[in-house]
Amino acid sequence: MEPLDLESRPPRSPREQMLGVYFLPRTIDKIRAELPGGKPGGYIVVGPDSMSAYLLHKLRIAVDDLREVVAHAADEDEVVAWLRERVDPAVVEPLNAKLLGSRIDAAPPDKQEIIRERHPVLATRPDIENAFQLLEADDAWHFAKR
Repeated sequence: MEPLDLESRPPRSPREQMLGVYFLPRTIDKIRAELPGGKPGGYIVVGPDSMSAYLLHKLRIAVDDLREVVAHAADEDEVVAWLRERVDPAVVEPLNAKLLGSRIDAAPPDKQEIIRERHPVLATRPDIENAFQLLEADDAWHFAKR
């Protein structure tokens, strides 16, 4: 697959699905940005409190395995075929419910502080309630500044 430049555009929306799983296309975009010639633009796949890391953990997919597949795949169809063999359909619905239900105000105070530091858009958007809204607003805010 070709590398992505996430300094010129954001990864796909967290609401986009692959094999019925939210956030998976976004995670793949962030991995593609890590490829030689790509530009992550501040997006991370693995790190403290990373949704991509959480997603892959719940799917029982090692991030390095997925990185390897993305790096050598001719196209996204190859990545989907590889994932299809590994994603347990029984995990998808509860995982999606957890992702959709990730409310900012439900996070412990120390996590809320980290979230607000990482996502300054929250200072101007008190209407944002969940992680999906936050990431979409953060992408829009970040790229509107350019």
